[in-house]
Amino acid sequence: MIQILHISDTHLGSRRYSLDSREQDVYDAFNQLIDIAIREHVKAIVHTGDLFDVYHPQVTSIKVAIDALNKIKDKIPFISIPGDHDTPKRKGYIYPQRLLSESLNLVTFLSDGECIEIKDQVKLSICGIRHIPTVSAQILKDKLKSIKPSAERNVLMLHQGLKKKLPYDGSWQIEEGDLPQGFQYIALGHFHTRFKEILPDGGILSIAGSPEIIRDEEIEGYEKYGKGAYLVDLSQKQPDIQPINLNIRPQEIFNINTNSIDSDLEDLVKKCSSYSKKPIIHIVLQGERIEKTTLFKKLRVLQDITEYYRIARDETTWGNIDISVKSSSSVNQLIRDYLKQRGYNDQEMDLIVEMINHYDEEEIVNPLLVKLVGLDENRRS
Repeated sequence: MIQILHISDTHLGSRRYSLDSREQDVYDAFNQLIDIAIREHVKAIVHTGDLFDVYHPQVTSIKVAIDALNKIKDKIPFISIPGDHDTPKRKGYIYPQRLLSESLNLVTFLSDGECIEIKDQVKLSICGIRHIPTVSAQILKDKLKSIKPSAERNVLMLHQGLKKKLPYDGSWQIEEGDLPQGFQYIALGHFHTRFKEILPDGGILSIAGSPEIIRDEEIEGYEKYGKGAYLVDLSQKQPDIQPINLNIRPQEIFNINTNSIDSDLEDLVKKCSSYSKKPIIHIVLQGERIEKTTLFKKLRVLQDITEYYRIARDETTWGNIDISVKSSSSVNQLIRDYLKQRGYNDQEMDLIVEMINHYDEEEIVNPLLVKLVGLDENRRS
């Protein structure tokens, strides 16, 4: 059996909502993937870009990568191409994968269409091209024209915007017609939600997606397809692709109507309590307007049963806002008039104006913010 593990967009170092736990979640997902590769006895791991969240990763992210990759050193090749997040944005900087490849011999780094051969029951060739930006799309297309399959089984690794998936000006670099023929498996990164389709020549275009939820717009895809990797069996000419799902922290978008806020919160509490890991909840607020202090106090029931919660969208009805601007009005008064129309009370308006006036003084703003949202300073915000 000739199996590879296709992973992508791990974004090591990503730290959503400034939470230590979210950074650790990303590291845990990466370690789960390495353990799966060991368990499944794969011939190689192919990583299609954005190994790190930034091109100059912090030391913790590099250490996590090194520790995980040391578990498969000299056993399972880890083949990596850089994505747009991995690509240096300043002259003189290098791809972080080069440290793992050239200095530590932990990664096989592909960039300009190079190929690595793996000999088993049949010869497997894996080729890769780095992320190339839209401004240089013709260079990418020329590279794709020049790259040719050379073995019995052929894999091509890319990290690009595909017009079919991103049909917006400046967001895509290639169309399906630009993909070379003869590759049984084209592994694509950049997109965070899983996708696969059979191409006209019989090859498979496959997006493994990110193994963790990096952005909340990925939640719908996570609920439909899961998060993790693809286990790809290349023993036959037609690849057999199996999704491997990870045990990650759940995230959910939840509607709360202010007209039934107590019962909605009761339902949400029950749902949150059923998860094995504390979830992250993105609230869509609906119904009629409600005082912010009242809202934040009611939401405090979520503090101990969620890792994090937030108002993702406020769709409440505020009515028409009509602020008459007097020539003698100060900026502070304009702000207060606006806030009053939005349903804030005098105490809340005082706190907000004070924070704006001292926006660059953290020691003043933080206590005011805690007071505004109605949380004790010794509680998690």
